Amino acid sequence: MWVTLANLSRHNVFLRGIDQIEMPMAHAEGRLVVRDPAILDVWRENGQAALCYCTSQKAANGDAAASKDSSRWLTEELNYPENPNGSFANIAGLGDSTGRVLGLMPHPERFIHATQHPEWTRRKLRGDGDGLKLFRNAVEYFA
Repeated sequence: MWVTLANLSRHNVFLRGIDQIEMPMAHAEGRLVVRDPAILDVWRENGQAALCYCTSQKAANGDAAASKDSSRWLTEELNYPENPNGSFANIAGLGDSTGRVLGLMPHPERFIHATQHPEWTRRKLRGDGDGLKLFRNAVEYFA
C-alpha cells in the first residue's frame, strides 16, 4: 500500500527539500501509540514529529500551498487509507531534537527507482524514486 506523507520538520536532515512524499507501507500491525497525548506538544516544540500521513492534495492539484501548513495533519483525524494503521496524530515518522535521526514506518528503500511506483507508467515517472531523496540528503549531510 502506498501512502502520502507531509514533512513536519524543517530541520531534519533526511527531509530537506521535501514537502510531501509518497512511500510504500510494508507492515501489518505497526503503529505509533502513546500513553499520554500531551507528548505531542513536546514533539512539536522540539521539531520531533517529522512525517505524518496526509491526503495527497499537493500531488493531486500541483498546489505547493497545500503542504505549507503541514502541522494541521497532526490534528485532523485521518482514517484508512490515508492513515492506514491508525497511528497517533497521523504520525508516520519521528526524529530527535537535533534533526540527525529519523525513524519511520513507511519504507523509502522500496521507492529507489521510479519503476517501483505502481503508477509509474500512467504518471510517466522516470529515473529515481522519491525514497532515494532521504538517503541522498543523509549522505550530503553526513559526508
